[in-house]
Amino acid sequence: MKNKSLISAISLITCLIVTPLSAATISSAKAAIEAKDYKTALKELAPLVSAGKPSATNLMGKMYQNGWGVPASLDRAKSYYKKGARTGHIDSVNSLRALDDIEYLIELEIVKTKAAEGNASAQNRYGEMLEYGFGVERNPKAAFDQYKLAADQGYVAAQHNIGRSFNFGTGTEQDYAKAENWYRIAANKGYNQSMFYLGTLYATAHGQDNSANQDIIAFAWMHNAAALGDQTAASIESRLLMKLDDTQQVEAKSLANEYKKTYVAPFK
Repeated sequence: MKNKSLISAISLITCLIVTPLSAATISSAKAAIEAKDYKTALKELAPLVSAGKPSATNLMGKMYQNGWGVPASLDRAKSYYKKGARTGHIDSVNSLRALDDIEYLIELEIVKTKAAEGNASAQNRYGEMLEYGFGVERNPKAAFDQYKLAADQGYVAAQHNIGRSFNFGTGTEQDYAKAENWYRIAANKGYNQSMFYLGTLYATAHGQDNSANQDIIAFAWMHNAAALGDQTAASIESRLLMKLDDTQQVEAKSLANEYKKTYVAPFK
């Protein structure tokens, strides 16, 4: 019992000693950075970074972002910020967001130029940036317009995004029939995200095909999206199958095999 008490006391003392030392080292690193003594800052940070201290990895990220004593590298900076962000360290989360904003602004200028020149891939990406507010104020209507420009050129990701816009009424009026039409255009090119969303349309009774039970058609789409690697679709198809009786299950699997010939086989 005395030994256990002694061990506990030693552990407590060790914690009390280590924590202030860690804090002091971070403070020393910050002071060295302010003095532009980056060699000392790196020396102070190295053991703490190795120990996975988020305040240290965040500071190391700033060293790489700004090229303080190391070659400037946004990729290295991001990797350090992510280490801290994964632990919930708020300063690391904020550093990561700020770095993303910088990268988005750089990307935005490139994408806007290429989109104006008629590049379909850039038009689609510009649409995504407008829709989600990546480096620019959110503007779903302008995003839809960019998607349409790219979709009219046959760019499959944009065709899917047009379908998704109609599906959820993002930047345009909600219209399930138009959503399905655009999803099918993309699905005909083997685009598995569109197959997944077609499955969700039928799973929620918004599909336009009434030739079979909506859950049967939903299963057929989900099954084929899963065949192309969508793990979420694989999970949903199992739950859909449980909703069907034996006869319906046979019908669902048969329909899935028919879809496979058109939407999966040509692209595998």
